[in-house]
Amino acid sequence: MNDYSIWRDVLLADANRNFFLLWLALALWVLLILVRPPSTIVLNKAATGRLLISRHALNRLIEACAEQLKGVVHARAQIRRSGGKFHTTLHLRVRPTAKLDAIQGYLTQEVGDIFKENLGLPDAAGRVEVKVTGVVPESKGF
Repeated sequence: MNDYSIWRDVLLADANRNFFLLWLALALWVLLILVRPPSTIVLNKAATGRLLISRHALNRLIEACAEQLKGVVHARAQIRRSGGKFHTTLHLRVRPTAKLDAIQGYLTQEVGDIFKENLGLPDAAGRVEVKVTGVVPESKGF
């Protein structure tokens, strides 16, 4: 065997491997696009049309509800759908004087009310988890 045939075999093996890796990456990308959750959620479907809400708007609705509380400085919501129910996780930054048990009870009830009254989904509210991710000191005045 000469040096040319050895290099040719190595380059062909690399080309086949690169071709395979390219197709594998493309297949994974297509799979991720297909498995990705939709950006909007259908709330109501009728003969006259559909009522949709974006995932971002749903998160902002829950976050706005949490941020109106006195002891909550910032809220970030994550909503997942599992088994026909919406499970909500709220990450909160609170003030040191916040009553966490009262905040958790209020938010659990309010999230349920949002799904029932605002969105028209009476049995869609699932588990509500409240996670405190930080404590912000009280703002000092003059």
